[in-house]
Amino acid sequence: MPGRRLIAAVYVKDPATHEDLILLPGENPDPEIAALVTNPDAWDAPPYDDVEPEPIAVGEPDPTTGTAEPDPGPGEAGEPGGAGTKKPPSRRTRSTTT
Repeated sequence: MPGRRLIAAVYVKDPATHEDLILLPGENPDPEIAALVTNPDAWDAPPYDDVEPEPIAVGEPDPTTGTAEPDPGPGEAGEPGGAGTKKPPSRRTRSTTT
């Protein structure tokens, strides 16, 4: 784990001296001690210099998408633009003053 730093305090026991150690955030412990820190959330993100991005095919369809029909939306099925049912008329009566 060279090049990685801790982002959380960690308590470990030194295998050689059996001494309790407190590793603080920002430290980069020796590889023997770093191997004792098994929680991946204690470490910062790994450097991306060593990792090559996965190639992406350009111009090919996405194999994960299905061939299902698109959802017509909130309207009635088959109506273009999702024009749904009409809103019922208001039940309020209009009062006229003369």
